[in-house]
Amino acid sequence: MFENLLWSLSFRPYVTVFMLAFLALSYLEQGWKRTFLWMVSGYLVAFLAEWSSINHGIPFGWYSYHAPALTRDLLICGVPFFDSLSFSFLSYVSFSFAQFLLSPLWKQGWDVQRITSRETRNGPATLVLGAVLMVVTDLVIDPIALQGRFWALGEIYHYPEPGIHFGVPLVNYAGWFAVALVTLWVNQRVDAYLFRQGTPPHRSERKTRNLPGQGLFAPLFWTGIVVFQLKVTVDVALSGNPEVDRDRLLLQAFTGSFIVLPILTLACTQIFSPSRRASAAEIAQWQQEARRDAAALADAVPEAET
Repeated sequence: MFENLLWSLSFRPYVTVFMLAFLALSYLEQGWKRTFLWMVSGYLVAFLAEWSSINHGIPFGWYSYHAPALTRDLLICGVPFFDSLSFSFLSYVSFSFAQFLLSPLWKQGWDVQRITSRETRNGPATLVLGAVLMVVTDLVIDPIALQGRFWALGEIYHYPEPGIHFGVPLVNYAGWFAVALVTLWVNQRVDAYLFRQGTPPHRSERKTRNLPGQGLFAPLFWTGIVVFQLKVTVDVALSGNPEVDRDRLLLQAFTGSFIVLPILTLACTQIFSPSRRASAAEIAQWQQEARRDAAALADAVPEAET
């Protein structure tokens, strides 16, 4: 089993890099406990959804994994471990990016910090926007994943009835939205529960001030994921392989870029627009919340030690 896991993570190093980036970003933003619970819950929700889809067609529609192409990978009940695990980092970075878009910013030069209140973090707007942002990543990822035989992913799955979006059925995206909603909602509730139990999030757990430019980490991470997939699409299109439908893949990259572009434009507006600067009152409220978190943690420590 360990050899299979090692193969999955080394043969597809981009998954490993994105996973390590998720662990670092999540730890900085919410501490080790919430990071671990997010990784586990994100994997479990995705695994159950994938298992249900390959056996019952819900929620992603019917598709099949190719066992011969996955003989060296770690499979759990017919589902590649690395595939379900990737939902953890995709869901978290989308959730964090949603907070960035919905929060005022403190900015001094290129040192950008996100002033996110607890109400914003666990609010319905962040829940829905985070789910939408995760679906957008799949609008770029899934079409090129179907062409996996031409790049490092490998030809690991197919849809028995190809859909209208470059072979991907629309029900797949509805399934991604449902899985993202469940994952984000569960972790919002976990955060609220841990807070009530005396475990505040990042600002008390980390003991250190925010890193310079930390507010930009989530949008840069999200952008890195979609740009990587768009680059793979273009590289495959221009590879010169006679089996490749060059025009179709270039159209795929072109439409994917225009799906992503408005979101990145909005993120740039968020950074540079004076109207998105945090007011003195918002900063004071955020600092007051941080002090309450620290006080709650200080009160909880003696209880845990007794």
